[in-house]
Amino acid sequence: MAIQDMIFGSNIDAIAVSIAMLILRVFVGALFIVHGAPKLYGPARKQMRDSMKQLGIPGPLFDLVGVLEFLGGIALIIGFLTRIASSLLALEMVGTTILNITKLYYAPIPRGYTESMFKATRGYMFGWELDSVLLASGLAIAIIGPGTISIDNLVLTKLR
Repeated sequence: MAIQDMIFGSNIDAIAVSIAMLILRVFVGALFIVHGAPKLYGPARKQMRDSMKQLGIPGPLFDLVGVLEFLGGIALIIGFLTRIASSLLALEMVGTTILNITKLYYAPIPRGYTESMFKATRGYMFGWELDSVLLASGLAIAIIGPGTISIDNLVLTKLR
């Protein structure tokens, strides 16, 4: 008997996928919480909301995005309504990627490495890169599902 079978049982692939999905959900969920919270409260909220309004994003839509990111991030971490949450967050990332390219002019092809990759002070990156990674992650979670380490799985198990 292989050591992996003794530790994990014979279904090592399913366990590995569930652990990988948990890791992905926790990290992606945490990123969305961190990006959603300032849109809902705190000193930066008004400035962010005003900036988005200047780009043509209405205040209520900005608020909805904050709620989606904050609650969607929590949903991903605990694995609750995971496919719905990750699909909505991925859809939002399509919108933010389009916004970055069309309104903020952070084009996907860098004009100059330091100019386009580090637009703000202190090396913060702005643009489509993070949004596209979150889009791909959201799609992966929506397609694969939350894995067995999730509230969704507990509910499905009880319903069967």
